[in-house]
Amino acid sequence: MVKREQELAEIEREKEEEERRRKREAAKRRKRMLEAAFDGDNDEILQVLKEVDQEDTKMGIKNDDIGRTIRAKHQLEMVDCTDANNNTPLSEAGGGGHADTIKLLLEKGADPNSRGQFERTPLYRAAFSGHLEAAETLLQYGADPRIYANDGCTPEQIASVEALKIVLSEWDVSQTERLLEKIEKVKEQRKEDERKRREAEMEKLENKLKDAQMEHDTRQRELQKAYTELNKRITEHDKVVASGSDKSDITLQVVHDAEKDVEIARINAQQAQQKLEQIRVQIREQQSAGESQADIIGVGCNIKELDEVLMRDVGAKIATDGRWPLIIDTSGRAVTFLRYRDTNYLNALNPKHMDIDTLRKALLGALRYGKPAVLDMMEVDMFETVAMRMDEIHKGLMELIMNKEIMKNEKYLVLTRESDGDEYSKNKFNQARVDNFRFFIITKLKYPPNDLIEKTYPITVVVSVQ
Repeated sequence: MVKREQELAEIEREKEEEERRRKREAAKRRKRMLEAAFDGDNDEILQVLKEVDQEDTKMGIKNDDIGRTIRAKHQLEMVDCTDANNNTPLSEAGGGGHADTIKLLLEKGADPNSRGQFERTPLYRAAFSGHLEAAETLLQYGADPRIYANDGCTPEQIASVEALKIVLSEWDVSQTERLLEKIEKVKEQRKEDERKRREAEMEKLENKLKDAQMEHDTRQRELQKAYTELNKRITEHDKVVASGSDKSDITLQVVHDAEKDVEIARINAQQAQQKLEQIRVQIREQQSAGESQADIIGVGCNIKELDEVLMRDVGAKIATDGRWPLIIDTSGRAVTFLRYRDTNYLNALNPKHMDIDTLRKALLGALRYGKPAVLDMMEVDMFETVAMRMDEIHKGLMELIMNKEIMKNEKYLVLTRESDGDEYSKNKFNQARVDNFRFFIITKLKYPPNDLIEKTYPITVVVSVQ
């Protein structure tokens, strides 16, 4: 039985590793796409898009109506991918002045008016660099010459070539309006296709959930029956032993057989539970994808699902991402949920909690005993303030926590003091427990600062996700 559990754990580990591999490969492809666009390397762009399609095939995405919608979505995501400055491949091609690449990307569905660094559009970058043919191509596909960048300038105002200024000044914006209407219709059609796809996917998942729930209930009944049978056999064996009968060896063997049955039933029940939880994760992701991004940041879940999503990390989403969770909860229910768990809770607005020694001991205790440290910032962005407070404990402490270095190579010992006593001496720390340490940040702000979102794994607590 132990071997079987080890095999299951290995399968799960391989799944997690495959997910990390896919993310690494996707990041590499985005980088190649952006570089190829700037260089005007159309063959490389087409190769990257081919690899995206091959990855979809590898992941089992079919070529039926639903599959084609998913594949088209993945293609468009790559075509409109962004770098750290929000520049798209089309923006890079505009900056590089490659008209044929611009045409290729636009025909693949690229947004002609994407906003990159300093709110500059692809047309702005082409005009700034004096690329006449590139700018003309963008105009012919709906690039809007009226859009201002952060410097308060339009493409015409910063055009570095006189011929380009003339083209932009004489361009008929009514043509732009007509092109933008067509683009908007295409976008609406994509949204409708995506809505239909989500509905079809949700129907499939709900059917799977129903079957998984039935299997789960069946396996639970089998487990209960096996436990009942075991208890019955133990009672019989105890009676035989008490009577002094010479049949105790037989009844003991029956007990051992019943124990094996329980172990088999337990593993089957565990597998059914895992299957059920995975389908719930998929449904949650589908529902989150259907919500407006203005309402949900990151993963959406309701308060009842926080145990699965946050505490148990079903699907290993948080572990795979590698960042600590940021719980966005305007209702305040997540705080109540976590305070009833075994956590070290800190309120960033409570002076007593932010006392240097209290803060230090809360973090040290969470590391020593392998449990979550919870930082509740309420309705205020207190992250940098708390980071400065932590600097008074140890310079750069917040960074050590956020990048998880605090858990490695006994770095946590920077938190210990001689006055802490034997409980926190070096030999009392167990690395296996330290590895269970977690750091949760909670905010009531509906829209936390972007830099905090980037540093964390956002989880939005919502009412609509079931």
